[in-house]
Amino acid sequence: MQRSLFSGLSIVTIIISLACLVTYARPSSENSFSQLPEENTPELQPQFVEEDSITDSESYTEPSPIIQLSTADPIQFCIDPQPPFITDMLIRQDEILEEPQPHIPFRDTNYGGCIIRVTNREQDLSPDDPSRGLKNEYSRLQSFNSDGSLIMVMGLEATRYVYDAKSLQVLGQLPSMNDPRWSNLDPNLIYYIGELTLMSFNIANGQHKLIHDFSNDFPNQTVVAVWTRWEGSQSLDDRYWALMAEDEDWMTTAFIVYDLQADKVISRRDINPPGDVDSVTITAFGNYFLAQFEWCEHGTMGTADRPCGLMVYDRNLENPRGLLRNVGHSDSALDPDGNEILFYQDQDTDHVALLDLETGSITNLFPIDFTYCEGCGMHFSGLAYQLPGWGLISYFDGDPITRMWMDDHIFAVELKSGGKVIRLAQHHSLVDPNQEHDYWAEPHASVNRDFSRVLFTSNWGRSGSGEVEMYMIILPDNWHEIIK
Repeated sequence: MQRSLFSGLSIVTIIISLACLVTYARPSSENSFSQLPEENTPELQPQFVEEDSITDSESYTEPSPIIQLSTADPIQFCIDPQPPFITDMLIRQDEILEEPQPHIPFRDTNYGGCIIRVTNREQDLSPDDPSRGLKNEYSRLQSFNSDGSLIMVMGLEATRYVYDAKSLQVLGQLPSMNDPRWSNLDPNLIYYIGELTLMSFNIANGQHKLIHDFSNDFPNQTVVAVWTRWEGSQSLDDRYWALMAEDEDWMTTAFIVYDLQADKVISRRDINPPGDVDSVTITAFGNYFLAQFEWCEHGTMGTADRPCGLMVYDRNLENPRGLLRNVGHSDSALDPDGNEILFYQDQDTDHVALLDLETGSITNLFPIDFTYCEGCGMHFSGLAYQLPGWGLISYFDGDPITRMWMDDHIFAVELKSGGKVIRLAQHHSLVDPNQEHDYWAEPHASVNRDFSRVLFTSNWGRSGSGEVEMYMIILPDNWHEIIK
């Protein structure tokens, strides 16, 4: 199988020139991973990339692209003056703007947020990539590497690219990988899933490595995949991984917790009968395994024998608790005291709420107004673990006219009762639920580790086109200290 590599050069040596020259290797399109919106296309199943029998002692390499970057810093414009940080909930109509040019910063006239279009769908895609746009992958997935110097960006055909987070130049295309996740410790390392294996790819030397083969953990069983199902991530120290095993019908047969440090599955819980599980993940400190099942019936909660809704397990997959009957979009996060929580849309009460994963207590933050909701939705990002107590929400609807204060906005939320809501920017993406391609136009805003950068996707009003770009909101390092 032919693979393309990002780089055989060290990250230190690639920022060397005012020119930007990227040479692409031909991608392996026939083995591309189907990164599909599972909530919109439940009948479609993932197609995993063949692994080519890569072992611990073997790795695939091919010549690296020649990469030269500009030393220009297009985000310096955003550092001063400070934005006004609007905390009211008044309704404001979107500013009418033509699609911004790449790498030219501008300010949101309503809220003062500084925004830069990072990607250029006309130039950044490799010649063989049929994608019509580029986006940050998802609100729950960290797009920045561990030191914030690189950004992973997804093409709509499940291709992926790496950008320099300062110059915003594309460095090259990554090889085809399933469920790629940046290491939280090594800025050059990406973990990914290969059917029944956990793999890694080092962008500094272009090497793939087998981390663990899960087929050995399921002898005499028909298991076709071990993964998070798109939305999960490892603990902050890279050590603990929440994964689920699926059979030939793509039903979950078991949960496992893998300890990367010990290189073994340290806990397992079989699911009998096999069930339809939306996704699994482990919390920041690796204390809780979260699994989202189908909704529980009204008036009921999930139990060990009849799991439904949000099920929470300890790291050893014991003490199962059904804590939510019904949960919308969500993300794990840290509250101001550093406690592990779930930041979510409560679909029973129509509130943005917090769930304390230790006590099970719920804190409502503010109500969600669905009065004029037409194909609307919201996504949560709790990835700013270096700034505990803050989360990110992006909200979209199918109406170009703003009728509710949340419409088409991205905002920071203080994760405590009575906390502040900070309006950051308008995303200008028009999402029509009747247009299939508009799933990719959902902003899916995600935040970096210290909440100084926010990424989001926008079609800039081109509903149904699939022509999306990724944008970045730049926040000053001390923004949370200067809010009035």
